[in-house]
Amino acid sequence: MPADHLLRPRVQSALDRSAHYRVLLFSAPAGFGKTGALAALAVQREQQGHAVVWISLDSADDDPGRFCAKLSDALGAALPGAGEDAASYLQNTLRVPAVAVMESLLMDLAQSERPVLLVLDDLERISDAEIHSGLNRMVQYAPPGLTLAIGSRSSPPLNLATWRAKGLLLEVGLEELRLSEEQTREYLKRDGVELSDACLQALHAQTEGWVLGVQLLSLWLRQQPGGVPQDLQALRGDQTAVGDYLLRAVFQRLPQDIRDTLLSLSVASRLNGDLASALTGRQDGQALLAHLDSLQLFILPLDRERQWYRFHQLFADFLRAHLRELDPERFKQLHFNASLWFTNHHMPTLAIEHACLAEDPEMLAALVDGYGLELINRGQLYLIARWRRQVPDEIAERYPILVLSDVWARATELSLADANRLLDGLLARWSEGKPQGAMGDQYLSALAVKAVLALQKDDLEQCIALARRVESQLGQNSAFLECAILLVAAFAQVMHGQAEQARRLMGLAQQRNHFLDGRYLHMQLSTIEVMLALEQGQVKQAQMLIGRVKEQAVPLFDRRSQALALPAISESLTAYYRMDLDGLEERLRWALGRVDLVNPIDLYAQGMQCLARIQRLQGRGKEALATLGLMQAMASRNHSWRIFAMALGEEINLILQEPAADRCKRAEQRLNGIDWQKLAAHYRQGPFNPVLWVRGLSRVRVLQARGHFSEALHEITQLRGLLQPGWHGLQRLRLDLLAALSYQRLGYQERANSLLGECLVGAEREGVRSLFIEEGEAIRLLLQQLESTERQPALQVFIRGLLGVWPGQESRKAQEVLEEGLTDREREVVCLAAQGLSNEEIGQQLLLALGTVKWHLHNIYEKLKVRNRTQAIRRARELSLL
Repeated sequence: MPADHLLRPRVQSALDRSAHYRVLLFSAPAGFGKTGALAALAVQREQQGHAVVWISLDSADDDPGRFCAKLSDALGAALPGAGEDAASYLQNTLRVPAVAVMESLLMDLAQSERPVLLVLDDLERISDAEIHSGLNRMVQYAPPGLTLAIGSRSSPPLNLATWRAKGLLLEVGLEELRLSEEQTREYLKRDGVELSDACLQALHAQTEGWVLGVQLLSLWLRQQPGGVPQDLQALRGDQTAVGDYLLRAVFQRLPQDIRDTLLSLSVASRLNGDLASALTGRQDGQALLAHLDSLQLFILPLDRERQWYRFHQLFADFLRAHLRELDPERFKQLHFNASLWFTNHHMPTLAIEHACLAEDPEMLAALVDGYGLELINRGQLYLIARWRRQVPDEIAERYPILVLSDVWARATELSLADANRLLDGLLARWSEGKPQGAMGDQYLSALAVKAVLALQKDDLEQCIALARRVESQLGQNSAFLECAILLVAAFAQVMHGQAEQARRLMGLAQQRNHFLDGRYLHMQLSTIEVMLALEQGQVKQAQMLIGRVKEQAVPLFDRRSQALALPAISESLTAYYRMDLDGLEERLRWALGRVDLVNPIDLYAQGMQCLARIQRLQGRGKEALATLGLMQAMASRNHSWRIFAMALGEEINLILQEPAADRCKRAEQRLNGIDWQKLAAHYRQGPFNPVLWVRGLSRVRVLQARGHFSEALHEITQLRGLLQPGWHGLQRLRLDLLAALSYQRLGYQERANSLLGECLVGAEREGVRSLFIEEGEAIRLLLQQLESTERQPALQVFIRGLLGVWPGQESRKAQEVLEEGLTDREREVVCLAAQGLSNEEIGQQLLLALGTVKWHLHNIYEKLKVRNRTQAIRRARELSLL
């Protein structure tokens, strides 16, 4: 934390007012003393007993993983125990959500008895939206003892307007930070420089209270051999020009050895004594930094112990540009040395960034390959792709992680067979010379890519086979990679209908994930548990699991994080089963907009099917067909024919629900226009053939629409034989429902009621309503008929609730009101009332006595089940009676 600062009255006045604000923003261009003002604040708060956490940011921190690690480490140093959960979480996450880490840190801060001042200096270097969202959340839910102080060259993209409106924000800007003319005189006088009033006025007008400009002027004036020069005209120009002129003038007048030292040190964004020695070739790095600090050469300490320093940004930019211009080879060599130092001190991101600036592709490739798994585990896969572009192909092909990065980038363009051929070639090359069956992390990384591609392109058998290979050496390789492959295979087993095998793989994955202490993979594991419950028809169990995920894992991620797409879809599926449609389409669209190669295609397909069903129930048939068309295109692209069949079955049912006279003909044409056997051939080896299921279900619906109920019952019996014991719970309910309809239409009322009752008991137990509504008007009439005879209170309530949420209820209610006898005269009365006419005016208009008008209104209130005129008019509008 910088300790030297120049107090200004207006800054001090602002600091005196700062005690009751949650956010303190010091915002001004470079060189106006923001860091000094923050340092003054830190000293003041520390004297008051606060814990002070100071973080100086640089461009390398513009990454959620690095930023969050830095924040948790700093809090842990100031408050023992704080940040431990966040640090363990950061050890294993594919994509670091800053909001998640903030949630964890807020819980730690809430337990602290000491007030805390958290200083984030140079926040303008952070552009990542997730980090900004995390800071917004930190302020929103900050415990009373936390104050966030920010130094930034520009107004940060945070919720400033909201904080300002709520009285949470204190802003310190240019007017408070700039030096007055008298303060400029005092500063120069402190350094032994005295100016005439005329010179001082001219310089103050030029610098406009710019603190750095005054510092540069002080150095420049002190270097003049003949005292204060008369040619101050050289300083005319804008602030940038003055700064550049003064920096160059001050630098050129320094001794040669100091200039060389400054140039050598300038390549690093932060420095300690050991790094300074490595860059300069000296042995006294720490003493050297202290000496430069004493010379006031724009080097700032980053901690109270003065172990770490950085140059003022303007000075650093000047030095680096000068070094690159003066000696480009030396510039690259110094970055190479810095890269070696950061590598030896296990700071991979900084090591790689310096290798980039060193323009050494071989070193860059070796570093990315060596740290690749760690970077992926920290959610920095995007960095690997960015660094890969700086490595020539002939070098990249010798480094497995870079090769896999290329395969990953091309995977969406390749067929599964082409991608497998590419990966198999790599696996064969990387296994040469190894003992039979031995796997290293590189080999396992290729297997993980192969498993994800197989799941995405519907080769479930390959996913399962790859997991068997991993199981044979479980515990001998990277826990992260092993866990990832096991989870992919577990999901494949769920889709395969193999519950016990899926649970076994999930158990093994949980064991390996325990060593990682990670929450990202834990959330994926929970999502698979949800899908397993849904496939078994256990909707309430799935709902409970989703509640647990939302409570334990979802808050750890930014609400916009792509990682939340899968739990959002699974939660939407359970909401749809209950017919809880409020806001559901919006949530589904958000999740479906985040489809990518990592996530399984099955869950996205179910989400698209759910979206199409919602659109159909809302009378938007064309939109539903468009959604199903996208679903079929996605399935065809990935050769996932069971998903293609799922979309076709939904399309046929949509056609059958239309009021058009030719609906049966068109549905039958669509059904018969598909080579179902060819599609089904892809799934002959599995315990359940999803294509044959969709074909059979579609045939049942078409037969019933044609009135061929006996043939439909025969088809239902055939379909029952496809379903597995202890599995396909919702599919069994659907078959019972359709069978009950056939029996009722064939005149077997008792059998129909019995079967429908069993179906309702199962649906009520799981809270499932959607299955009934999806089968259309015939089922609604069947339920309506049963409601009058059903004697079980629980089922009566369930049936009424089901009928109450049935689409089109309002128009039916209007028709029922009319059928109850809302007479033409009563309709005339309510229409005139809606126009604002009084009872007397209505009587005059219709030639009725006042008492007769009141009598008609009384009857209208009774029929519409309302109490007064206003409610009657509103209700009549709702029922489209006006």
